[in-house]
Amino acid sequence: MAPRDPEATKAKLLAAARQEFSAKGIAGARVDAIAERAGVNKQLVYYYFGSKDGLFRELLRTRLSRPAAVPTDEVPATGDLIAAAGQEHLDDPDYLRLLMWEALEAGPEGEVAEEEARTAFYAGLVDQVRAAQDAGRIAADLDPAQVLLGRIAMVMFPAAFPQVARMVTGLAVTDPRFAEARAEFLRTAYRARGG
Repeated sequence: MAPRDPEATKAKLLAAARQEFSAKGIAGARVDAIAERAGVNKQLVYYYFGSKDGLFRELLRTRLSRPAAVPTDEVPATGDLIAAAGQEHLDDPDYLRLLMWEALEAGPEGEVAEEEARTAFYAGLVDQVRAAQDAGRIAADLDPAQVLLGRIAMVMFPAAFPQVARMVTGLAVTDPRFAEARAEFLRTAYRARGG
């Protein structure tokens, strides 16, 4: 039997799953641990999400439904937008851990959560880059998919590989000085390069 407040129960399960999956990956996460952390019966995971994989997919779907902060057009604010997107990832390292676990477990050609919708989303962003190229705001000789991939990498890399960022800069990504320096770099780099 479902509890009296199904939305609150789902929210608890998703919050607990986010912690469990980001710490242990898809294969390593345990439904028992997720349910215990959420303070509910483990059968509710299956009732609401069908399976552990279904819970992971819903977790990513929920996160991916938030507005995306991947600027694709060369406007004066592009550097500011990219800096803000980078800060968002520094502030939310669990999301990147989920993506990294997904990549590790699926491999380069394995099925991923919400793949069709995510692919369509990225195709739309590539089209926006192409439109900016047609308008002369991004160099026309650059592959638009690679432009987008480069921007995603610039935004995500420090949060995904904090140890490398620390070794290179001497600052932990959790240090406000790192965030400030990174944001200033991204703003300046996009102002200077125009593409």
